[in-house]
Amino acid sequence: MKQALTLLSLAPALAFGQSLVSTSPQNRTALLEDFTGIHCGYCPEGHAIMASLADVHGDRLVNVGVHAGVYAVPSGGEPDFRTTDGTAIDAFFPITGYPAGVINRHTFSAGLALGRGSWEGAVNEVLDMSSPVNVGVESSVSGDQLTVHVVAYYTANSPAGNDYFSVLIKEDHLIGWQTDYANGNHTSYDHVHVLRDYITDTWGEDVGNPMAGETVERTYTYTLPPSWNVANLEVTAFVSEYQSEVYQARDVAADGGTTLIIGALAADAQPYRGGATNSLTTFSGGFTNALGGSEDYLITLTSTDAPASWQSGLSVDGNTQSNPATVTIAGGAEIGLDVNITPDGVPGIGNYTLTISSTSNPGAPIVSTGYHVISNVHDLVVNNPEAEAHEPLYTEGMDTEYFKAVASRADFVAFGESGALGDVLNLYLNVSWTFPSITDDVVAVLSDFMDNGGNLMIAGQDIGWDQSGVTGAYGTAATQAFYTNYMHATYVADGSSSDSQVIWETSDAVFGNLGNSTIANVFSGNTYPDQITPIAPAVPVMRYSATKIGGLRAQTSDYKLVYFGIGPEQVSNAAIGRLMVQASHDWFYGLVSVEELDAMLNGLGQAYPSPASDMVNIPVGELKGATTIEVHDATGRLVFTESVLVGRSVITVSTAALNEGLYTARLRTAEGSGKAVTFVVAR
Repeated sequence: MKQALTLLSLAPALAFGQSLVSTSPQNRTALLEDFTGIHCGYCPEGHAIMASLADVHGDRLVNVGVHAGVYAVPSGGEPDFRTTDGTAIDAFFPITGYPAGVINRHTFSAGLALGRGSWEGAVNEVLDMSSPVNVGVESSVSGDQLTVHVVAYYTANSPAGNDYFSVLIKEDHLIGWQTDYANGNHTSYDHVHVLRDYITDTWGEDVGNPMAGETVERTYTYTLPPSWNVANLEVTAFVSEYQSEVYQARDVAADGGTTLIIGALAADAQPYRGGATNSLTTFSGGFTNALGGSEDYLITLTSTDAPASWQSGLSVDGNTQSNPATVTIAGGAEIGLDVNITPDGVPGIGNYTLTISSTSNPGAPIVSTGYHVISNVHDLVVNNPEAEAHEPLYTEGMDTEYFKAVASRADFVAFGESGALGDVLNLYLNVSWTFPSITDDVVAVLSDFMDNGGNLMIAGQDIGWDQSGVTGAYGTAATQAFYTNYMHATYVADGSSSDSQVIWETSDAVFGNLGNSTIANVFSGNTYPDQITPIAPAVPVMRYSATKIGGLRAQTSDYKLVYFGIGPEQVSNAAIGRLMVQASHDWFYGLVSVEELDAMLNGLGQAYPSPASDMVNIPVGELKGATTIEVHDATGRLVFTESVLVGRSVITVSTAALNEGLYTARLRTAEGSGKAVTFVVAR
């Protein structure tokens, strides 16, 4: 049962000076309505994209899974997630395929209902739009009664006639069937953000045409069915035009959720930075108490992926704090809040999260921001959303490369746009079978990187198809131009399972000795190895048959490029998949022939002793020509070099004058360098 009550004042639960909603103008949040179904084989990829976007945007993005249409119809004992409201919305919008995303019910240049490859760009576009209204929500459950209080404060006049309040209920962790073309079908799939019901009418409640400075409030009640798990329920509220533009959306836990504003965090304007060995990187910001009275705040800095030897810490008004720190802030007062990161010589990417919570309001939203540092990384693997499972083939293909790291596509773009990729020499794009394969933001960063001497390996099926211009492809003018001008490829045809062999060009100096293999059925029968034609100066390096080219490499005056029309994960022989990466890496570093590749890979043995005090021994194996050994410290500085005579088996390096730390040794010929080994100096 639904009931709406109009309130004329702030909720009694709020203390004086507290608020559910900001009165300062804000940009829009994004509402992503995902039209999905349990028998939609491409829908899990849509779910993964939604999750990836949520990781990036936090509470600025609200996801709703609308199960509707032919793929949502259950059979046998399968769950039925369809709703009357969801079916009506699905019928109203031009949904022609699943999954389809409607973002803020806004019509973009690509249309209203968008394929999953367009969601990222559409969400970013919406987040840059201003909103005339801010929305706050609080929700509680007593017995089987749900009560939801919604507040809307208008910072500008409503622009297009009457506005509508819409309130809906979602449920997480509903377990049941899901068809999945990429990873195999699931009998116990974890369905999240599932639309359960609208508390308001399907298209919302008319609240008139408010003006700037006005506040509109509603309280809604709803009787919860006993089969719903209250702990997994969320409430979403949004303000929109009738059946169209959504201006602002928020969601909270159904039981005890609130958008109570505990304070305002002013974050550093440049959250992505390039770091340097033993050099302090400081992210400067501030925090203002918005609770109306003195309050204790818990401030925490965390990272799950930064190298353990990097140093990090907090300071408040210039004074170093413990981590976590409890700080008392007077009502309305502001503190300076800095995050300090000091990388050492260990290469890596540190993704740090700064969180601030109110100790006396545990149900209020935690204020947070992210800071990111990349340091001493020369070889960077970039994962497309949903391609992360294949990352090990890339990192294992560079197992002897010490100066490597891994980044998400979103973080890579942000580092690139911030000019923080100065240490990176080589990029490896793990596209796999994901859409969009490349985006405008990605190619803008890649173009600049390659123009300035950076090398690129990119691999995955349907990269070429995605730039072909056919119906359903996600290529744009910018990505198509990059495919032609930087990847030096012309798309010929979409492959099929009949293209079942990986056949290397035996005459090629880099890839000629990798060994042939079959192509594996990785994506549940969806095997589409791109057939391509190289554009000079590119040359073919791999074929599916005598005539079908599936891989190329190119060298220009600025960069080296390797492009494969399948991902390494599609090669049945995993060792060959790893060699695709290894050979690319070694070519980027200057190896020019198969014979030299063999010599370098077999040239160095493990250094001993390590840790070393006064000296370290480095086995050099059998060498086939004039070779030099080079030792670099963690900053990349050359600290030792010596010519290696043919027949010599061990080089002894004095470490007495070296500082404690990590060192890297490589063999180098006139043509380039080989693999690296590392050792530690400690006393």
